[in-house]
Amino acid sequence: MANRINPWRHPIKFVKRHRNLFVYMVFGFIAALINTVVFMILHKWWRGAVFFSNIIAFVISNLASYFFNQKAVFINNVDQDHSTWHKLIVFFTYRIISLIPDQMIMSVGISWLHLNALPVKIIDQVLVGIFNYLTTRSVFQAQETTMMQRAKQRMQKHKNNK
Repeated sequence: MANRINPWRHPIKFVKRHRNLFVYMVFGFIAALINTVVFMILHKWWRGAVFFSNIIAFVISNLASYFFNQKAVFINNVDQDHSTWHKLIVFFTYRIISLIPDQMIMSVGISWLHLNALPVKIIDQVLVGIFNYLTTRSVFQAQETTMMQRAKQRMQKHKNNK
């Protein structure tokens, strides 16, 4: 716990330490905005079905998101062990997994509960965005240590401090 940074006392260190999260939030917002705008155009203006409008919005926004993440978000501690194709496949595998709750939220909210599409889409993007950050981080960043290795290091450090 001694190496935790108090954000109020050391804001620059805090921002540097969590840079990827903050930059992801900016570009994640842009990707969510792309997703929402495309969905609203297809569903509201062109009267497309919820399912197909959401799929098309998903594909367009996730292509943009992949580009954002590779070129602007995860630029430190980059995974050099895997090819671009490998990262692309893993990225879209995770995103397809996130498409399941995405489609469920949209279908239940709009088709079953008859809620307005825009607030449902915004809630959907926030919830799916959290999952996407966690999985996207694992695609682009090199994994320094496993959770078990970190736990062992902390236990050893704790023993040494006694």
